[in-house]
Amino acid sequence: MVLIISKSDDTPTEQVANWLKKYKVPFFVLNDNIYDVLTINFDSGEIFIGDHSINAFKVVWFRKFPYALRETQKKDIRNNLYFSLVEYNLIEARALREYLLFELKKRNVVWLTNPFFMTENKLIQMQTAKACGLLIPETFILNNKKAVKSLLDRGKELITKPFENCVNFRSENRIITMQTTSLNDKIDSVPDYFRPALVQSKIERQYEIRVFYLLGNFFSTKIITNDNEMVDHRISVANDDCRFEIFQLPEDVEKKLRSLLDTLQLNCASVDLIVNNQNEYYFLEVNPVGQFTYHSVFNNTYLEIEIALALKKLLKDAV
Repeated sequence: MVLIISKSDDTPTEQVANWLKKYKVPFFVLNDNIYDVLTINFDSGEIFIGDHSINAFKVVWFRKFPYALRETQKKDIRNNLYFSLVEYNLIEARALREYLLFELKKRNVVWLTNPFFMTENKLIQMQTAKACGLLIPETFILNNKKAVKSLLDRGKELITKPFENCVNFRSENRIITMQTTSLNDKIDSVPDYFRPALVQSKIERQYEIRVFYLLGNFFSTKIITNDNEMVDHRISVANDDCRFEIFQLPEDVEKKLRSLLDTLQLNCASVDLIVNNQNEYYFLEVNPVGQFTYHSVFNNTYLEIEIALALKKLLKDAV
């Protein structure tokens, strides 16, 4: 049986689950229901997920960590001791998830995306990519305005992005999304000192490539935007201002990417690349859970079917 660990509102999970039904692959989706369907006898070590013993699961697709709190719970807590209770619930939920993953690991399940090997730290990713022979943008870790201005005075075009994942900032009536941002025209608003930040030289983009990697196979999409000055191509996607083409990576780039993903111990992931006007391929980052939805839709590559078939194969080989 296949266990899928995800979030309740994750569309790709639903798409893959539909194809697993089509192929008659037995599965169970563990998402925000984890806190309702998980039964643990700590003394005997027996664990049930829904009606199924944990021993029934031979293959696990780790997609995303379930939410620690439902929206109704968050609303109740916000009206009371917001910060303390949220932090407490996050820690408690994380401990329970870690225990479940620990027990699955003990049973030698086959993982599609192993949660124990999925760093999202861009600094670690870039150093590893560089060691595998991939080009990376010129990168700086800075904490003061003077250092930023020094680079600008040398004629560099700079961008900044988070060390790890982008997050959305939520207020009562709006959501502020985080994105890769140009620094050159914002230097006046940069404070004299700030927490260490990731700053990179901007790559003059010819086009970007999103690579989806699945059990040794590459599915690559060329992303062409009408405005190459736009730093973050996701804005162009939102504005319906770019197009997608199926793309074949050069053999040497695939070889280096395979080396990178093997080093990171990832068998399912997405990789972002950017190609400059000199046709040089630069590594940007790895998403270890493998985002693929809109590339699958716009390119008619049906990657959710590929994932369902991969899970079917892994289950057959594991039984």
